[in-house]
Amino acid sequence: MNEPMINENTELESVNSEATENHNDATESDAPRNTVTSLKALASKLMREVECLNEVRTVDINDGIDFYSEVTEFEIGLIRRALLHTHGHQGRAARLLNLKVTTLNSKIKQYKIRLDVFTNGYPMIDTGELEIRQHA
Repeated sequence: MNEPMINENTELESVNSEATENHNDATESDAPRNTVTSLKALASKLMREVECLNEVRTVDINDGIDFYSEVTEFEIGLIRRALLHTHGHQGRAARLLNLKVTTLNSKIKQYKIRLDVFTNGYPMIDTGELEIRQHA
Protein backbone atom coordinates (compact mmCIF):
# COMPACT_ATOMS: atom_id res chain seq x y z
CA MET A 1 0.00 0.00 0.00
CA ASN A 2 3.00 2.30 0.59
CA GLU A 3 4.32 1.80 -2.93
CA PRO A 4 1.94 4.28 -4.66
CA MET A 5 2.94 6.98 -2.16
CA ILE A 6 6.63 6.33 -2.91
CA ASN A 7 5.92 6.57 -6.64
CA GLU A 8 3.98 9.81 -6.15
CA ASN A 9 6.82 11.29 -4.09
CA THR A 10 9.33 10.26 -6.74
CA GLU A 11 7.13 11.77 -9.46
CA LEU A 12 6.69 14.94 -7.45
CA GLU A 13 10.44 15.25 -6.92
CA SER A 14 11.03 14.58 -10.62
CA VAL A 15 8.49 17.20 -11.71
CA ASN A 16 9.88 19.68 -9.16
CA SER A 17 13.42 19.06 -10.38
CA GLU A 18 12.31 19.38 -14.01
CA ALA A 19 10.45 22.60 -13.27
CA THR A 20 13.52 24.01 -11.51
CA GLU A 21 15.76 23.07 -14.44
CA ASN A 22 13.27 24.57 -16.88
CA HIS A 23 13.16 27.72 -14.79
CA ASN A 24 16.95 28.01 -14.76
CA ASP A 25 17.28 27.32 -18.49
CA ALA A 26 14.32 29.39 -19.67
CA THR A 27 13.96 33.10 -20.19
CA GLU A 28 11.82 35.11 -17.77
CA SER A 29 8.72 34.77 -20.00
CA ASP A 30 9.10 30.99 -20.53
CA ALA A 31 9.60 29.96 -16.89
CA PRO A 32 5.98 30.34 -15.70
CA ARG A 33 4.66 28.47 -18.74
CA ASN A 34 7.02 25.51 -18.21
CA THR A 35 6.21 25.32 -14.51
CA VAL A 36 2.47 25.50 -15.14
CA THR A 37 2.72 22.75 -17.77
CA SER A 38 4.65 20.52 -15.37
CA LEU A 39 2.19 21.19 -12.56
CA LYS A 40 -0.81 20.45 -14.81
CA ALA A 41 0.73 17.10 -15.78
CA LEU A 42 1.39 16.25 -12.14
CA ALA A 43 -2.12 17.32 -11.09
CA SER A 44 -3.65 15.14 -13.79
CA LYS A 45 -1.62 12.10 -12.66
CA LEU A 46 -2.45 12.67 -9.01
CA MET A 47 -6.17 13.03 -9.72
CA ARG A 48 -6.18 9.73 -11.60
CA GLU A 49 -4.50 8.07 -8.61
CA VAL A 50 -6.98 9.65 -6.17
CA GLU A 51 -9.87 8.35 -8.27
CA CYS A 52 -8.40 4.85 -8.12
CA LEU A 53 -7.97 5.10 -4.34
CA ASN A 54 -11.63 6.08 -3.96
CA GLU A 55 -12.61 2.81 -5.62
CA VAL A 56 -10.98 0.66 -2.91
CA ARG A 57 -13.59 -1.02 -0.74
CA THR A 58 -13.69 -3.80 1.81
CA VAL A 59 -15.76 -6.96 1.72
CA ASP A 60 -17.09 -8.70 4.83
CA ILE A 61 -16.44 -12.38 4.15
CA ASN A 62 -18.49 -13.46 7.19
CA ASP A 63 -21.70 -12.47 5.39
CA GLY A 64 -20.71 -14.40 2.28
CA ILE A 65 -19.55 -13.04 -1.05
CA ASP A 66 -21.50 -12.72 -4.29
CA PHE A 67 -18.79 -13.86 -6.69
CA TYR A 68 -20.40 -12.43 -9.82
CA SER A 69 -21.05 -9.08 -8.18
CA GLU A 70 -17.41 -8.86 -7.07
CA VAL A 71 -16.14 -9.77 -10.55
CA THR A 72 -18.42 -7.11 -12.07
CA GLU A 73 -17.13 -4.46 -9.64
CA PHE A 74 -13.56 -5.48 -10.41
CA GLU A 75 -14.16 -5.25 -14.18
CA ILE A 76 -15.78 -1.83 -13.85
CA GLY A 77 -12.82 -0.62 -11.80
CA LEU A 78 -10.31 -1.87 -14.36
CA ILE A 79 -12.20 -0.29 -17.25
CA ARG A 80 -12.58 3.04 -15.43
CA ARG A 81 -8.90 3.07 -14.52
CA ALA A 82 -7.85 2.36 -18.12
CA LEU A 83 -10.18 5.09 -19.39
CA LEU A 84 -8.80 7.55 -16.83
CA HIS A 85 -5.26 6.65 -17.85
CA THR A 86 -6.02 7.18 -21.55
CA HIS A 87 -8.27 10.23 -21.05
CA GLY A 88 -11.25 8.33 -22.42
CA HIS A 89 -9.57 6.96 -25.57
CA GLN A 90 -11.26 3.57 -25.99
CA GLY A 91 -8.70 2.16 -28.43
CA ARG A 92 -5.79 2.80 -26.09
CA ALA A 93 -7.79 1.60 -23.08
CA ALA A 94 -8.61 -1.63 -24.93
CA ARG A 95 -4.91 -2.17 -25.67
CA LEU A 96 -4.04 -1.60 -22.00
CA LEU A 97 -6.62 -4.20 -20.99
CA ASN A 98 -5.67 -6.60 -23.79
CA LEU A 99 -9.26 -6.51 -25.11
CA LYS A 100 -10.73 -5.96 -28.52
CA VAL A 101 -12.20 -2.47 -28.87
CA THR A 102 -15.62 -4.01 -29.56
CA THR A 103 -15.44 -6.04 -26.33
CA LEU A 104 -14.48 -2.96 -24.32
CA ASN A 105 -17.27 -0.95 -25.96
CA SER A 106 -19.77 -3.69 -25.16
CA LYS A 107 -18.69 -3.73 -21.50
CA ILE A 108 -18.88 0.08 -21.32
CA LYS A 109 -22.48 -0.12 -22.53
CA GLN A 110 -23.31 -3.12 -20.32
CA TYR A 111 -22.02 -1.38 -17.19
CA LYS A 112 -23.35 2.03 -18.27
CA ILE A 113 -19.97 3.73 -17.86
CA ARG A 114 -20.23 7.39 -18.87
CA LEU A 115 -17.42 8.30 -21.26
CA ASP A 116 -17.91 12.07 -20.99
CA VAL A 117 -16.48 11.86 -17.47
CA PHE A 118 -13.10 10.89 -18.93
CA THR A 119 -12.95 13.13 -22.02
CA ASN A 120 -14.25 16.60 -21.15
CA GLY A 121 -11.42 17.80 -18.95
CA TYR A 122 -9.62 17.02 -15.76
CA PRO A 123 -11.69 14.79 -13.49
CA MET A 124 -12.07 16.27 -10.02
CA ILE A 125 -13.40 14.48 -6.98
CA ASP A 126 -16.30 16.16 -5.18
CA THR A 127 -18.50 14.49 -2.54
CA GLY A 128 -17.69 11.03 -3.82
CA GLU A 129 -18.84 11.64 -7.40
CA LEU A 130 -16.77 12.40 -10.46
CA GLU A 131 -17.23 15.96 -11.62
CA ILE A 132 -15.66 17.60 -14.66
CA ARG A 133 -13.80 20.88 -14.57
CA GLN A 134 -12.58 22.29 -17.87
CA HIS A 135 -8.96 23.36 -17.92
CA ALA A 136 -8.00 26.72 -19.40
